[in-house]
Amino acid sequence: MFLPNCYQIGGFCMWDLSSKYAIVGVGESERSKNSGTTPLHLALRASRNALADAGLEAKDIDAVMSYSEHDSCTSHQVSTYLGVRPKYVKDIIGGGSSTELLIGDAIALIEAGQANTVLIFRAMNGRSGVRMGGGNWSTDLLQSAIDGGSFIIPYGMASPSQWFGMFATRHMHEAGLTQEHLGHVCVSFYEHAQRNPKAMLHGKPLTMENYLQTAHLSYPFTKHDFCLETDEANAIIVTSAERAKDCKSRPVYIKGLVSREMHPHSHYWTDLAQVAADYVGERIYESAGIKPEDLHVASIYDCYSWVVLRQLEAYKIAPREGLGEFVTQGNLKMGGKLPSNTAGGMLSEGYTHGMNNVLEITRQLRHEYKGTERQVEGCELGLCTGWLGPDGAGALILSN
Repeated sequence: MFLPNCYQIGGFCMWDLSSKYAIVGVGESERSKNSGTTPLHLALRASRNALADAGLEAKDIDAVMSYSEHDSCTSHQVSTYLGVRPKYVKDIIGGGSSTELLIGDAIALIEAGQANTVLIFRAMNGRSGVRMGGGNWSTDLLQSAIDGGSFIIPYGMASPSQWFGMFATRHMHEAGLTQEHLGHVCVSFYEHAQRNPKAMLHGKPLTMENYLQTAHLSYPFTKHDFCLETDEANAIIVTSAERAKDCKSRPVYIKGLVSREMHPHSHYWTDLAQVAADYVGERIYESAGIKPEDLHVASIYDCYSWVVLRQLEAYKIAPREGLGEFVTQGNLKMGGKLPSNTAGGMLSEGYTHGMNNVLEITRQLRHEYKGTERQVEGCELGLCTGWLGPDGAGALILSN
């Protein structure tokens, strides 16, 4: 069957984006350990900042979407208090890679003529509210969220850190990775946070010596290998490239997209070496017409340090046998082969299920930090990844 603006990759029908859509506004609320307010208020602050960034008004938005894990407000609530009369609202349950998924949905809405300009937000009191970092968390929540939870939780799989730790341990054994290689990821991103005054760990640098002296919380992860649960909200505005010409900000074009791929076995694996990001890595560059070596900057989903290493392999940035050497050489740092998570990432800036990483790469591609040590020189093309877990992933290729 022929579809307009569609072409085949490996038997899949892919939209020919051709930079037809763009991110024109990004914004965030303040970031803290205890916001003292509701996710709705945080969402409104982030959304208003994104509107101001784009030079738009609430009446210019005609679709609002969000994702949560039963820890946020709804798109209808944000629309109401923002002053938007939406043609479309959508709230999904999900975590990492949901930003990429909803950006894909925004493109589909615009392509179908159902909306013109779409606001996407993530708001959460991740530290003071119902999240793993702030209490109010129980294994009962996980048991209801995971297929077969009753069969795996009694064996120690009571949190993401525990099942990710098992994947990490196996992969590290197969790839010849060590604790020090995890440490290089953490040290690199903490270094970036020292240049970002809004990062939670700004002013708290990490050395390899300190990292290696830190006890494990869930092997092979120390506290430095965990993302930082925080109270905050982020917002993104997506529209067509044509409408982007009338916005205040410099548009960042969506050049390639794989909104979400899933592993076929949910939480039941016969091969721990396989993760969903491998499927995305097979298609994302072809969707944009580029190669991995063309990238200048990256935002790599970093809920745990090992997840970065596994994605470096999945997205063909480094081969499995060369992962350790790649990070040891400082290639994730400013001046390296692929500066990544340049605001500090979720390991040291803050955590909104990856949306903060999208905000940062957008600002890098706009050259908003030009003239400062935060700017990646010659930055024109970037990769942004999402990781729902070993079982789900998505990615964007963005350009200026």
